[in-house]
Amino acid sequence: MARKKIKLITFDLDDTVWPNHKVIVDAEKALWSFLMIKVPQVKDQLNEDNINRIRVDLVEKDNSLKFNLTKFRKEVVKALLLELGLDENEAIYYSNESFNEFFKVRNKVQLYKDAKTILERLHRKVLIGSLSNGNADLKIIGINSFFDFSVNSKDVGSNKPSPPHFLKALEVASCDADEAIHVGDCPVNDVGGARNCNINAIWFNCEKNKWDEIFPCDLQARSWKDLYEIISKNFILEKKNV
Repeated sequence: MARKKIKLITFDLDDTVWPNHKVIVDAEKALWSFLMIKVPQVKDQLNEDNINRIRVDLVEKDNSLKFNLTKFRKEVVKALLLELGLDENEAIYYSNESFNEFFKVRNKVQLYKDAKTILERLHRKVLIGSLSNGNADLKIIGINSFFDFSVNSKDVGSNKPSPPHFLKALEVASCDADEAIHVGDCPVNDVGGARNCNINAIWFNCEKNKWDEIFPCDLQARSWKDLYEIISKNFILEKKNV
């Protein structure tokens, strides 16, 4: 079968460019540790049921929070502090400061082996974008130079697998769906979302998870080195003005 010509490759970030679980756990610890030092009474209200109740209440009042994780996290802390009797200004101040502690750790990621090298190599050959439901900062992480653009949920008012991320990427790149590839770890959000927009998809599955979806994913990468070989074997990369 002839290789398709590709003008754009988009990447999910969390658990695709770097492993994410431990990073988020450590970031959460940093946030709550900071608060318990500054507002010790937080400890008495810090339990999963209470936090989940606040989250549900906030989303019921403002559904857009689901697409803005930075604001959502700050609003959860603010609501908790208001319940503890802090005034509005104090609650806003400590919600911002605690989020700053969270965000420092959230962006201390360790890239998967070969990810940086291959991102740099691909960027020389084709347009590269990131599509994320999260709020990682590529500049802080130090790999923003390998991405021509980034789209997150706040930008499009939606979460993958809904189409807006993917359609925005096609718009920015001025290319057709069959001229794009999306790479991501989630069978639903990434592979399913891309397929629904007729975009080529590669499942990044370094954890060797089982595919449980109805329609199998033909292209599956176990590592970044494997990913590069799959792209090279199946596609021809074309970058404008090169």
